[in-house]
Amino acid sequence: MPTLEITTNLKQEIAVNIQAIITNTSTVGNIIAAADFDHGINFSFFSGARTDGTYNILIEHGDASDLSDAVAVPDSQLRGQDPTSTVAPELQAQITAANKIKKIGYVGPKAFVRATIVSTVVTTGATLGCIVSKMPEIMPAAITV
Repeated sequence: MPTLEITTNLKQEIAVNIQAIITNTSTVGNIIAAADFDHGINFSFFSGARTDGTYNILIEHGDASDLSDAVAVPDSQLRGQDPTSTVAPELQAQITAANKIKKIGYVGPKAFVRATIVSTVVTTGATLGCIVSKMPEIMPAAITV
């Protein structure tokens, strides 16, 4: 039974808008501020209907607020779902089935991050999206009555 709550401390944003992806394309997500979230940033990718296609994940970071300086995040700054796996974190997050959630964590030094879903071999596609959850480094003080 839970004795602590996370709702007031956990911040969430839409990283990639939910949408049907029906072509070979790169679906670029929203820019997420990362500077004040030293306790972690987690991207949760989710699928609805999926009939075909390959959906790879790319996480980029940079210090410019428009990510004009964006570069791919090195594997050493990403955390996969399975920390014991030898598979790269972005490959662990690959969307391979309908109605699934895959996650990837970011622990890099940059001020801004963004996720992109790179789709290939698509004829009918999939419905996909991503939410980012992040925990600020400074938490509100507990109030006792």
